[in-house]
Amino acid sequence: MTLSALLLGAVAFVWQKKIAIPDRQAKVLSSQRHEQATHREAVQTAATHFDERLDRPIDTSAGKSFKETLTNDKFIGSALIIKQGEIIFNGGVGYADAAAKRVNGPTTLFQIGSIQKAVTAVAVMQLAEEGKLHLDDPVGKYLSGIKTGDQVTLRMMIDMRSGFALKKYQPSVMDDAGIIRWAIGNMTYLPQRNYAYQAVNYQLLAGVVEKVAGRSYEQQIRKTIIDRLGLRHTGFLPGMLTDTNRSLTYTGPVTNPYQTSIGEPELWYNRELGTGNMYTTVADLYRLLRGIDDGKVLPLSALKTLRNRDDGVYTAGIYNHSDFYSTNGTVAGQMASTAISHDGKDAVILLSNYNSHTLNLHDEAVRLFQTLRQKG
Repeated sequence: MTLSALLLGAVAFVWQKKIAIPDRQAKVLSSQRHEQATHREAVQTAATHFDERLDRPIDTSAGKSFKETLTNDKFIGSALIIKQGEIIFNGGVGYADAAAKRVNGPTTLFQIGSIQKAVTAVAVMQLAEEGKLHLDDPVGKYLSGIKTGDQVTLRMMIDMRSGFALKKYQPSVMDDAGIIRWAIGNMTYLPQRNYAYQAVNYQLLAGVVEKVAGRSYEQQIRKTIIDRLGLRHTGFLPGMLTDTNRSLTYTGPVTNPYQTSIGEPELWYNRELGTGNMYTTVADLYRLLRGIDDGKVLPLSALKTLRNRDDGVYTAGIYNHSDFYSTNGTVAGQMASTAISHDGKDAVILLSNYNSHTLNLHDEAVRLFQTLRQKG
């Protein structure tokens, strides 16, 4: 073999090596990308499957004891129980409509009462994130006529430490502006900075949201929270009252819980602006609260600022603890309570259409949640 042939062979060998190394790297990178894409697809598929199951009846052997406990405790309504990311019970106890024999279930609609306050607090924080207001702003900057409006901040109202209280219930149906004016004109003033649970704080916060956002409270919540989270079974009264999936409200002794059906005059939900005129299902309530917790409507840093306590004391519509939080609401005879771990893998959602004086639903939700976490 000639010298030139040897040189050409060596060059060809080196050239092949130069090509082979990048080829191998490309194959490795391609394989890694494929694995990552497959993993993402699997995660998305699992999330979609979980989401779909939230609207379906599920009654596992692991969930059986929880349903028995609810039944024994005279609970009537719908319940969603999730353990370690798995739905173990999703169904109802008793009737949504006793006369029609329509049972409670995953897609039955209930009012959530004061759990709505957590939604209102988030709406305020969204506007703060947009730089349109600050939590330390005095409420008088946005609403006039409040005697201590230059001293009380939005933060104090969110934490129920404003000193505001209502002398009496709103007497007639009004538009949003009328509700706010009536509240301001009929307030008493308690010592500030002392905790006092008073719904008027959140009525006024709804007024602040409207003033800053430039549209109605309902429009703002729909656009920035409900629609963003894709909630299909969530809305505002009176929408629920004509829906075929609504739950009727009952009261009576535990021996005859469906003795009396409670109607709901327009005034009852009209005066709950920002504080308790929303409805939903157990699944959508879980989606709503988890959507907030996952940063889908508010950056997690902002949520941490909003919910700045973890000692179980009320703030921003919830009772926050180090490893879980709970919510509670009662309106027009319906009750709603939740207890959810911060990662969302353990949850108890209870919605009831029985105005029971024997069952504290919030305590029940927390107790079931603690039982849930104790069981292996």
